[in-house]
Amino acid sequence: MEALLLLGLVGAVAYLWNRVGGLERRLHQLEHGDQTNMAARDKAAVRERAPAPAPASGHSSDPGDVRSSTRASNPQLKQPSPQTFDSEDSASTAIPARDAKIEVQKTSAKASLLAWRPSFDFEYIFGRLLPIWAGGITLAVAGFFLVRWSIENGLLNESVRVSLGFIFGAVLLAGAELAHRFSAKLADARVRQALAGAGLATLYASFYLAGSFYGLIHGGIAFAGLAGVTALAIALSYRFGLPSAVLGLLGGFAAPALAGAAEPNLPLLATYLALMTGGLVYTGRRQNRSWLGLAALGGGLGWGALMLISGPVDSLGILAIGGYLVLVGTMLPALMGQGLFGRLGRLAACTLATLQIAALVDSSGYSMLAWGAYILLAAAIAVLGWRNQRLREAGGIAAALSACLIAAWPDSGPDAAGTALAAVSAAMAAIFIGTPLLRIMRDEAAEIDWGQLALYPISLIAALCWQLGIALPEGQNGIIASAGLALALAPAAAAWIKWPKDQEPLALWTMVAFASCSALLLLAGLLLVPGWAAPVVVALIASAAFLLLRQQRMYGADILLGGLAVIGAILQLSTAGSEEFFRLVGDTGSWGLSRDTLRAFSAAVPFMLLVMRKPKRRAWQAAQVLSVIFLYGALAQSVPDSWLPTMVAGGVLALAWRMPWRAAHAGAIGIATLWALPALGIWGFAGFEALSGEPMMDFSSNTRHFLIRTLAPLVAAWIGSLLLSRRFLPEWRKGGWIIGGGLAVIMLHILYKAVFAITDLESFVALGMAERTLWQAAIAGGAIACLTLRETFLHQRIVGASLALLALAHFVCFTLMLHNPLWDTQAVGTLPIVNLLLPAYGMAIGALVVLRGSVGRASTGRGIPDAVAQKARPFADAAIMFLLAMLFLSELRQIFSGTILTYSAMTQQEDLLRSLLSIALALAYLGWGAWRQQRSWRIGSLVLMLLAVSKVFLFDAAGLEGLARIASFMALGLCLIGIGWFYSRQLKFAGTSDKEPR
Repeated sequence: MEALLLLGLVGAVAYLWNRVGGLERRLHQLEHGDQTNMAARDKAAVRERAPAPAPASGHSSDPGDVRSSTRASNPQLKQPSPQTFDSEDSASTAIPARDAKIEVQKTSAKASLLAWRPSFDFEYIFGRLLPIWAGGITLAVAGFFLVRWSIENGLLNESVRVSLGFIFGAVLLAGAELAHRFSAKLADARVRQALAGAGLATLYASFYLAGSFYGLIHGGIAFAGLAGVTALAIALSYRFGLPSAVLGLLGGFAAPALAGAAEPNLPLLATYLALMTGGLVYTGRRQNRSWLGLAALGGGLGWGALMLISGPVDSLGILAIGGYLVLVGTMLPALMGQGLFGRLGRLAACTLATLQIAALVDSSGYSMLAWGAYILLAAAIAVLGWRNQRLREAGGIAAALSACLIAAWPDSGPDAAGTALAAVSAAMAAIFIGTPLLRIMRDEAAEIDWGQLALYPISLIAALCWQLGIALPEGQNGIIASAGLALALAPAAAAWIKWPKDQEPLALWTMVAFASCSALLLLAGLLLVPGWAAPVVVALIASAAFLLLRQQRMYGADILLGGLAVIGAILQLSTAGSEEFFRLVGDTGSWGLSRDTLRAFSAAVPFMLLVMRKPKRRAWQAAQVLSVIFLYGALAQSVPDSWLPTMVAGGVLALAWRMPWRAAHAGAIGIATLWALPALGIWGFAGFEALSGEPMMDFSSNTRHFLIRTLAPLVAAWIGSLLLSRRFLPEWRKGGWIIGGGLAVIMLHILYKAVFAITDLESFVALGMAERTLWQAAIAGGAIACLTLRETFLHQRIVGASLALLALAHFVCFTLMLHNPLWDTQAVGTLPIVNLLLPAYGMAIGALVVLRGSVGRASTGRGIPDAVAQKARPFADAAIMFLLAMLFLSELRQIFSGTILTYSAMTQQEDLLRSLLSIALALAYLGWGAWRQQRSWRIGSLVLMLLAVSKVFLFDAAGLEGLARIASFMALGLCLIGIGWFYSRQLKFAGTSDKEPR
């Protein structure tokens, strides 16, 4: 079973090895090109494109000539039979030569693809390939089995076993040499490769057994022997081929572990690994095996990671590991070729070496020796980056890691560690900033150079601030500020070198360098000035950037100004004191021109500059709004709070008059609205209580003054904006007028409450009806004027209808429902008829009449469809009839009760008069409907009459006796007869339809 498994593994390895060899040859041909085959293919293509010779007799009309020429230019085409030729039409059977060429090309391409398909050849695998490779592996295994058998039977001691192993390995190598010398007779290179591989494997095993397993020789001698075998394998790879190189790769990197040293000598180990890695990389290049060099670099870096995690190291170990990583990460990758593996190998090796040296710096406690290795690696990457641009990406990674290491450096300060921090930072700045700047000056810079020049100075200053515990914007440090100013010179110089001449557009990377310089100046300024002046620094830098970029319309300039504006806003908010926030909302603290005013104005400056540049629409609108907000903040710091709403309203009107900035206008309106929100809240809460039945009393003088002071500016700003600017709410001007009118009505209502000064329930009983009636009459009067007079302003009819509906809603809610004198204690006046009931109900009825007439006119083409008007009129008529009935019932009650309708109980006489009054109203409604020919009034009269009759029959007549009862029934009968007769006559003359109202 073990033998079968071994043979299966041998077969799989041999097959995969053969496939890898074929792919390697194919890759070599693709990288370097086969000039002979290319030349042959070019000649064949020229022959195919050459036109076929014309027949000697000129143009022939015989289709056979066409076919013969086609066959001559395409010999691979099948010759048609004579029968087929005779029976086919020439126009339909002639195949163009171009189509035939396409078919041949498709066939050859398909054949080439099929040739590269993986196939299984039993005879080749098991007859030719497997025996040779199996023989070599079997020889190696035989040596191990021989040693094992001798040990189990006690025939050989340790020294003899190891000696036999060395002898057997040497014999195998000698056999490989003989096979190489007689290669012409053997005619198969794999024989010597198998013998050489078996011999090298035997020597590796012998040295391992002698040194680590049996302890016959010292560990250092065993390690030297393994290294020697590795060198021999590399050398034999030039003579015997790939197997020796692979064994050298595997055995060479396994040798230090096989030596079995408990505490390895790091300098010696690093030297061995460097030599071995360099030898394999060079071998891979010489033998055109880039993957071998890549694998060697991977093994070398893997050993570097093992040395790092093995534990703490001394100074000599730091030097050894650091030097080894610099060599493996930068120098040795330069020996690789320029192919794909070479480029990837150099980039990966530099990156991994950088990470490992960074780990060495951290594990060594940030010693200067480890920092020296990191600086040496950075310098090597910078130098090699001149020839290979891909290595500059590794330089960018090294720069980012250096900033992280500086930020994480422990125990730094004004002592020796602080000096070391300054020295390391200066060295890093010289390498990672100076090199990209030099490339830019020589016009050899890539994008990574511009990015590194722009970002690394900022990262370095940020790392130093983090390391020293400097919290911006409150922390100040002149040394770091000076460093920031010095570092700003590099991106400034790069931007100055590439700055366009003669109004040319600014390049993207030049803009990036300019932005980096601005950021460094900002950091330096924040480190120099106290925290409260941070927005001022931002405003100065933004102003300078605006002046320098005023001719540039690129989007990057807008992004820079926008970023500075956002930073300034954040700094303004983060450094503001509580007094500044209180002044924004109207605190009565100290005010006047001060540094708080300067701070808020400075925060507004970058946004105003951005507005002047007019960037993309959304950014421009946001800049307008934020400019207004911070300008208001500056205003709030310098004027009393009592003036703020009025000054904000003035700003709104100024914007509406001269500046067509809709977003700024909206922002100012928003601020005015925020000031008015408390007033609207106070009024709205009182109105909500009034809707629940709690009377709205007059406000106190202080409250009224506050309401007017904050609400009147909003009303003036809103209505003034609608009048001064057509840009204010251009799509929703109708809604704007409704909002403005609503705000004006609220303000007038607050002022109107002061006229009657109702402050308690007693005054509400005496004056509540009068107050409501006058207010509703004023609103209804405005509605009637707008609906009846000639149109003098836009949307006059809409305004009138809105006022009429408002008056009706107020009447229905408060006078008709909540505080109706019939069931709520309200004084209506002492005189019958001439009292508050008549104007109150008269106002509502008049508003309904005017609305009904307006709807009727609108139905003739002024915006309301005729069908809608026809459906709306009956509802208006029903409401009018209902209000008339309530008016007469209230007046009747006032005659019996006096000014307070709820003071006395209802008598039987009054109740009977109610029924008679209802019947009289029904008759009046019927007469009006008959005269005006309006069916709605006739139906209303009928409904009222039926209700009155039902009341008389069910309630009133039930309490009467004798003649009174008889008289009541007789009167009721006569009324019913009269009503029926009258209705029959009306329906007879009216027909089935009514005329339109006159």
